Amino acid sequence: MTINGVLPALLTAYDDDGAVSVERTRSLVGRLNEAGVDGHFVTGTSGEYYLLSVEERLQILETVADVADGREVVFQVAHSDQRAVRELARRAADSGATAISASIPIYYGYSDDSLAAYFRDVRASSNLPLLGYTIPASTGRTLGADLICDLAAEGVLDGLKYTSSDLAVLARIRARVRDDFSILIGSDELLVAALSQGADGAIGATFNLAPTLYTELYRAVGAGDLTEARRLQAIAVGMLDALAGGGETFPALKSAMRSRGVDVGQARFPMAQHDGEDDARVAAALAEVDGLAEHLIG
Repeated sequence: MTINGVLPALLTAYDDDGAVSVERTRSLVGRLNEAGVDGHFVTGTSGEYYLLSVEERLQILETVADVADGREVVFQVAHSDQRAVRELARRAADSGATAISASIPIYYGYSDDSLAAYFRDVRASSNLPLLGYTIPASTGRTLGADLICDLAAEGVLDGLKYTSSDLAVLARIRARVRDDFSILIGSDELLVAALSQGADGAIGATFNLAPTLYTELYRAVGAGDLTEARRLQAIAVGMLDALAGGGETFPALKSAMRSRGVDVGQARFPMAQHDGEDDARVAAALAEVDGLAEHLIG
């Protein structure tokens, strides 16, 4: 199996009282489908998974799967309690996932042997394809090429969500794994570079906000039009810089979504709670990015 293309790392949509909103989730997924995305990555970092209960995560998955219209639905199953990881992995297929993914446990330090045992345990809980997920900025732990490639050769991992700026590691992994091992870049500013190193596609947070920017970039690379791909990548970098000036990442991104008429609620407390002035400030910063407006959702 190979998962490829552009998959938004879905924002979790809440209602005005902070509960998971089925209606807003369906609306967001529908708009992203219309923009031409190839699938959805559910309850990952952008989905605030660490702040959600098991049942909330399954509710989100079921909602997304119901309106995915045949697209890939990759369900991120990491949790602070391994018993919950197993439950999420076990219930993923029946709830509509087409694949699962797992970032590593956080807070405590783990050896490669412990992490290999962790991924094998996830693998044993589901027959769905399993993508590892490396995001050292959040977990504090880099997953090396040897660990990933050994688990791929063992049949534990079928792919990898790679959220790191170290593309040398990505290149080493691509050179050693089988051709159908899916590599999906998770750093939005590095899509052109990662695709040139053999990545199959991308999973990104700002794909929620500017989906056509990334679908067009992906297709430009596929068509060999690197001039156009680099132009679009520069717009993406400008967007990321504008959002970075809006404060905490996900509150700023949700402000941006509201400014486009796509209300997915606030980020879950204790992340910052943005008011109308915050939303206007983020929208003004985005308006300064040349070429971005035509790609924004809404």
